Amino acid sequence: MPEWVIHNYTAENFCDISKNICDEINRFIDSNPLEHDVNRIIINGHWDPEALLYLAVFIYEKRGYNGLKCMLHHNLLDYAHKLASTGPYGAMIRRHAMPDYAEIHIKGLVYKVLDNIAKDFSPILKIFEDGGDPYDVLREIESNKLWRVEDLRSFLSVMKEPYIVNFLRDTLKAVNELRRCIELCVEEVIHVEFWHSGTFENLCPYCLSSTYRKEEIVLVPEEYISKNLAFKIHRGCFERLSNIVRMILNKGFKDVREVIKEVMRETKSLPPSIIWEAVKRIRESQTHY
Repeated sequence: MPEWVIHNYTAENFCDISKNICDEINRFIDSNPLEHDVNRIIINGHWDPEALLYLAVFIYEKRGYNGLKCMLHHNLLDYAHKLASTGPYGAMIRRHAMPDYAEIHIKGLVYKVLDNIAKDFSPILKIFEDGGDPYDVLREIESNKLWRVEDLRSFLSVMKEPYIVNFLRDTLKAVNELRRCIELCVEEVIHVEFWHSGTFENLCPYCLSSTYRKEEIVLVPEEYISKNLAFKIHRGCFERLSNIVRMILNKGFKDVREVIKEVMRETKSLPPSIIWEAVKRIRESQTHY
């Protein structure tokens, strides 16, 4: 699974989730006494809704909306990492210089998870919003009009919780917010896997030449250094990247995620964190004047 530093970095910088919440959610998910990621049952882009429901409700009770969003983010990155490090997509990323095909399919599967969460939970919310009660939901379940439930007693107990409507609304809200930011997070996971696979670890992501040459290198982001996951980029390349970032910023882009995506198109897909570090340094230099 990705190191916690990658969970934290992408959640905080790309999805507006605080590091404190990430630390707590990371510990819970990865240190669960039952089993690591016990409720993350995702098959071909579909997260088993009953398994997700019980996990999501537990997190929602403890940490509210932000905890729920962070839990979804954490598990989606774990799913992306599994796809990027094993199986056919993992093999593609390890063997090819430009793993575009694998990247497109991994991102597609992650978005499919989000789409299926909305499809699974929206009908239940609609029953409540139309004046129905937990037993109406249960009847729909038993008639096979909704997804299959193994533990009807536990399911009904959750449906009776006083916060259930808010929970369902917040789940769908979190899904929509993650749709806007998860692409960069997944790309970061894939790039970390690709550039630290051994073959490409000592190449500059910008110019694709060796970082062993005499030119000074920059390690970014700093948060990754302690885990030996920082990208190595020539200082001159980082300056050239910064010039591209300045040009994009001058076009008036307001959302930093759009800035990063635009720069990635200009530079043939650099790791999002390298671009974000260039954006931050430019902004910091501007505030000093």
